[in-house]
Amino acid sequence: MTLIKDIYEYLDTIAPFETQAEFDNCGLLVGDMDTKVSKVLMCLDITQKVIEEAKDISAQLILSHHPVIFSPLRSIETDSVVYNLISSKLSALCAHTNLDKAENIGVNAVLAKKLGLQNTALYPDEFLCVGELSSPMTDREFALFVKNALSCKGVRYTKGKVVKTVAVSSGAGSEGVTLSDKYSFDAFVTGELKHHHFLYAKEKSLCAVEAGHFCTEDIVIDPLRDLLAGQFSDVTFVKSKALTDMVEFA
Repeated sequence: MTLIKDIYEYLDTIAPFETQAEFDNCGLLVGDMDTKVSKVLMCLDITQKVIEEAKDISAQLILSHHPVIFSPLRSIETDSVVYNLISSKLSALCAHTNLDKAENIGVNAVLAKKLGLQNTALYPDEFLCVGELSSPMTDREFALFVKNALSCKGVRYTKGKVVKTVAVSSGAGSEGVTLSDKYSFDAFVTGELKHHHFLYAKEKSLCAVEAGHFCTEDIVIDPLRDLLAGQFSDVTFVKSKALTDMVEFA
């Protein structure tokens, strides 16, 4: 029988928990390492609906990307997600920035693959992956390509030069756009871009594409699920259906 610690230790080999950022809180955040596991629900975020979904499928563990406990807790209210996890006897294992940085199965590595980038180079300390398109695109062509590749409801982008080399930084990776001089890329894809980073991209003639936090990170769940399923044959790994992109476009 597989235990939570078995899954934790395997994850530690492909996305070492010690590589997490100083501000982060990865690992087993709710539960016990010696808990037996036969079913795992996988998701980007742990919400009340995700917990109910886990209970409906009789899961013992929820494996999420975003930590369910990030800042120090001063209280645990009865209507909180953490309280619901504990009262439902559900464990929560979270792999965040350590998974962002990981090679091959990491979020940025998977995002680069999803966009078909070739000759990629991963820069884990800067949460960046840089690669080349198979053929050049205009800024608008590239923005639409990203939208379709990531199944986005919409994207925001800046007009720039012809796109050949692309850098990606999933989620809230807007700072990565300022590395264009260091790594020489024509376009930058991330989940969230601040106003001054859009300005920076415009000044540098970069095509900066904001594709949404969910769309740039949820793409890691399927390949990670497949990898874990191949490693633990006695455990069923299920991707959450309850959690979808909450952002709408008018």
